[in-house]
Amino acid sequence: MKKFFFLFLFIPHFVLAQTDVGGEKRLTFLDVFTKIPDTSVSALESSFSKEALPGWGIVLGTTAITYYYDENLYRYSQKIGRDWGIGNEDNTKPAVQAFGHPLLRVPTDIGSTLYFLGDGWLHMGIAGTFLGTGYAKDQTYEVNTGYILMHGLFVSTIFNQALKRSFGRESPEVKTAERGAWNMFPSFEDYNTKTASFDGMPSGHVMASTVTFTVLSERYPKYKVPLYWTGGIWLTALSFQMMNNGVHWASDYPLGIAMGWVFGQAAVKMARPATNESLEKKQTTWMFLPKSVPGGMGLTALKNF
Repeated sequence: MKKFFFLFLFIPHFVLAQTDVGGEKRLTFLDVFTKIPDTSVSALESSFSKEALPGWGIVLGTTAITYYYDENLYRYSQKIGRDWGIGNEDNTKPAVQAFGHPLLRVPTDIGSTLYFLGDGWLHMGIAGTFLGTGYAKDQTYEVNTGYILMHGLFVSTIFNQALKRSFGRESPEVKTAERGAWNMFPSFEDYNTKTASFDGMPSGHVMASTVTFTVLSERYPKYKVPLYWTGGIWLTALSFQMMNNGVHWASDYPLGIAMGWVFGQAAVKMARPATNESLEKKQTTWMFLPKSVPGGMGLTALKNF
């Protein structure tokens, strides 16, 4: 099953590879971090604009509906998993370890392969293939695509972690109440030692997958339709398996998908050449980002100018 890891990494690059597109300045690894304020501001502005109201209606509506049916959807998914011979367990195995802690877990069967579709290592690996081949062929467009993917995954994870640590929703496998209890704002120690009891909503795996497909569809518009279809099948398989193995409820997904799309769209902008009009409109902005502090979560202030 380890062969799947390398297959998932290289297929997107070879399918989407294209010649350089002019007008882009080559990004650097440092941009992945220095452009965090710009991408964060862009994502927040688009999320809380008037144009986002219909999107919020869809997210809140689908979350409410799936929350109502969460228990039934969870039990039915597990039944399908047993009926199809997939089982209800997570059978990923450690491949890389450090100080007794697994750094990389790889799939060993069909069920764990479906779960691996949302693993951060897989999506960072896809970014790495664009970077590696872009540098090898001296193609700025592919290099930038790799850095955009890496940046989008990194920024979205910051906000995803902040929300997980705020909601504190139990995963199905450790639930102490119907549809999972909400233990809001757990301590830093509790979250790290009993993660499954607090990290249900929103789904980071679904978000990471959505970031990847959003970035690729924006960077390679020629393949947007097949990428949408592939992404839909990918997310369906991943979402089913995470209910099947008790990691997530169905209602954890709508917000995760929305976050992936918003941060993917925002991350793509980091490689677009600035116009005179956009430079004139750019203003100094203060923003606040979540920050880990002893005993829980805090805020850090950043100035964007």
